[in-house]
Amino acid sequence: MKVKELLALGWKNLDLALEYGVEEARYLGKTLIGLTLSNGLGLVLYLDPFSEEVRSLLLMSPRKLEIGRFLGVFKYEGGNTYFIYDIIDISQLQSLGQLEVVSVEVVRDVLEDFLLEALAGRGDVL
Repeated sequence: MKVKELLALGWKNLDLALEYGVEEARYLGKTLIGLTLSNGLGLVLYLDPFSEEVRSLLLMSPRKLEIGRFLGVFKYEGGNTYFIYDIIDISQLQSLGQLEVVSVEVVRDVLEDFLLEALAGRGDVL
């Protein structure tokens, strides 16, 4: 799927967040972009920033959800625990309703390492 296909979700600020996130990832040579959503969830795009091809969509939640395929649990040292789900189809995200993107950043450090290892474990690494 192409990054622009995510605009079909209709979330507020999604277009600006994707534009900024892809440009930042391209500049830094990174493959993971994180979007913080108004409902407290996080959407992570695993992509090739040069072709703008999204390889995987991951949803991070501080609570267990019934969505997508469970990928793993990530716990920040001394911090929060997140349940991570692999979103199989964009329609699963539409079930979250009308949301707003409140921040965007390139994923780095320990979360980047964890996610890339999890994705490699299922054979999906660029």
